[in-house]
Amino acid sequence: MAEQSGRRPKFDPEQKSEAGQEEHRSFNTLVGDAIRRARQEHGWTQAFLAEQAGLSPNYIARLERGELGPSLFVANRICEALQMDLDGLVAPGGAGTRRTGRRRSLAG
Repeated sequence: MAEQSGRRPKFDPEQKSEAGQEEHRSFNTLVGDAIRRARQEHGWTQAFLAEQAGLSPNYIARLERGELGPSLFVANRICEALQMDLDGLVAPGGAGTRRTGRRRSLAG
């Protein structure tokens, strides 16, 4: 009867689809690779980037390996430190979008 009520089924984290998990891994890897490339372009260590962004070096390492995906807040802090736009983390090729002096807000 619950299926006929028009309600969405309750979210069950145990029933994540394999495709959904793979999509998250791919996204995390894409973002992690972009962070690594931008950091290396600056000639920075993970520890230095972590210090500049106010994060731990271990967290930066896990992001770069794609083990974790950053929240929007964390991604913004990393981008501020690296002087790049947020879309540089998710655009194909990533890390190539440098700021040109004007700042973009999260609101658009």
